[in-house]
Amino acid sequence: MRRVLMFLLALLALLALSACAAPAEVAEEAPPAPADPAPVEPAPGGSVPNRTAPEDDRSLTLEAPLADGRTLLLEAVGKQVDEYSFGVREVRVYDGEELIQTVQAREGIEHFWGDSDGGVVSEYTSCWSREESMEVLDLNFDGNTDFGLFGWPANNTIPYYYWMWDPEAGRYQYAFTLQGVSADSDRRELESTFRLSAVEYETDYYAPDETGALYLARTEVSNWEVSGLDDRAARETWVPAPDQRLRPGAPDWSYHDLTLVRRELPVREFHDGGTISNYTEIWELMDGELQMTSREEFFYEDHQ
Repeated sequence: MRRVLMFLLALLALLALSACAAPAEVAEEAPPAPADPAPVEPAPGGSVPNRTAPEDDRSLTLEAPLADGRTLLLEAVGKQVDEYSFGVREVRVYDGEELIQTVQAREGIEHFWGDSDGGVVSEYTSCWSREESMEVLDLNFDGNTDFGLFGWPANNTIPYYYWMWDPEAGRYQYAFTLQGVSADSDRRELESTFRLSAVEYETDYYAPDETGALYLARTEVSNWEVSGLDDRAARETWVPAPDQRLRPGAPDWSYHDLTLVRRELPVREFHDGGTISNYTEIWELMDGELQMTSREEFFYEDHQ
């Protein structure tokens, strides 16, 4: 009887241990439904901030000081277009941490090339390196930094699509496409140089008016074929008439549409005894026609 009682007590203890070790049954909770994503507002300029094509990356960031004391950051975003070229798709304009504008490269591409042939206009520029894909400069000398995007590799001086800062609008506006641009702050002139032919080059000079708008001031043409001297070019200066207000990138005009006001013509004269004289004849517009006003001798330096 005692043994039976001990057996029953042991069995009860074993059942109690099993009940303590069994895990409590927990009701499973359904995972929370994902919240609807907050709408992303387009940035000024028509692009969604910080959202690019998967293959795009930030290629170049440059500072852009303004006349009001602020310094903007210009961030070019693009991709490796092919084996030989890098393209910019957009430029993001930051004032501190705030994205205030997104400039689409397509704006300049469409403006210059148009789509008259019905073809698809690329969204990307074409440059041979990331480092040269964007440049900053003050195009009209108003103290505000403007910028240009390297347009495409050319068998000539490089063309850029340019945007200028509009202080009243507080944003960049597409301005023009020009080749071989440099800004002479001392003379307050914007220069654009390009090749017309194997022997002829043209440089257009633009100056700002009182509003900061750029207009053609004069054009200088260098021609080695006219002078007949391989190492010295003939030079002509052409100016617009008072009613000719030509903006940078204006279509369908040439320097022949302007007025020729000066010519510098190198000439070489051979004398008895084998001597040679070199002169530059200066011709200037007087009384409605070009007249020679001076003749200056020049000498070649002996570097031997």
